[in-house]
Amino acid sequence: MVYGDGYIETFAPVAKLHTVRVILSLAVNLEWELWQMDVKNAFLQGELEEEVYMTPPPGLEDKVTPGKVLRLRKAIYGLKQSPRAWYQKLSLTLLDRGFNRSEADHTLFTLKSQAGIVVILIYVDDIIISGNDKV
Repeated sequence: MVYGDGYIETFAPVAKLHTVRVILSLAVNLEWELWQMDVKNAFLQGELEEEVYMTPPPGLEDKVTPGKVLRLRKAIYGLKQSPRAWYQKLSLTLLDRGFNRSEADHTLFTLKSQAGIVVILIYVDDIIISGNDKV
């Protein structure tokens, strides 16, 4: 794949180290619960913005007409734009659920209510979740 011919944007933000430290410090000082999760097969969840074609992978060549290529419907591992597609899907999902994205660090999402606050921090396919236990 060539930049500008097949893909344009590949950048996916990752949590800044000082943001991670601030969230962990808040969690400790305010006695918030703290969870960490790893999203399995995260890059396979992203939606592609452009059409991407590939030759059949090993083991599938005999099931595809020779000379034909396959069009991808979703992101796969190895595509340069897969991390960005995953971040965009997760980001839009959080925003649709009422979370606010930080302007200082686009991997930090907060949801405030009368019951309290939930903080979500994204580092590629790893997520830190914290907040007061009322939420």
